[in-house]
Amino acid sequence: MKWRHLLNNEEGDVKAITMVISFLIVLGISVLIFYNIMGSIDTTTIDAGLTGTPSANATGEVLDQAATFYQVAPILAIVIIAVVIIAYVKKV
Repeated sequence: MKWRHLLNNEEGDVKAITMVISFLIVLGISVLIFYNIMGSIDTTTIDAGLTGTPSANATGEVLDQAATFYQVAPILAIVIIAVVIIAYVKKV
């Protein structure tokens, strides 16, 4: 098989661990950037010219969806770490 050379590749383990660490760093930075941008939106000024509060409602929905994503996203890192550990144990 073409992928057999990857089984004993130590460099692949280091790259996988680096990828997980990079993913977690990017995830943390994205949380900071997203919530700083969303916090700076002045929905009262936008809604002043509209009937009701559509921008406040939309902003609230986006924040709810983002909160759900940012709670679930670390599970991806856990799964990647588990795969790397299982692959390493299976290799040894």
